[in-house]
Amino acid sequence: MERLPFPSIVAASTNDPLARFTRTIGLARAWGSKLVRLGNVGHMNPASGFGPWHDAHTFIRQLTRPVREQA
Repeated sequence: MERLPFPSIVAASTNDPLARFTRTIGLARAWGSKLVRLGNVGHMNPASGFGPWHDAHTFIRQLTRPVREQA
């Protein structure tokens, strides 16, 4: 439950059966992560029907932007 030493994003479902959304909010705060609320999408994994996830590319660009700007 400590701040992460790098930028991070927690993309969270509001109805994930494995993690209550209130718990996820607390984790994101403790880690210093940006929280992205995805809505009622259940647990996000291939077994739940998640295939390619194009929004992930947006999140990766957001996380790598500061690194590219420092280089």
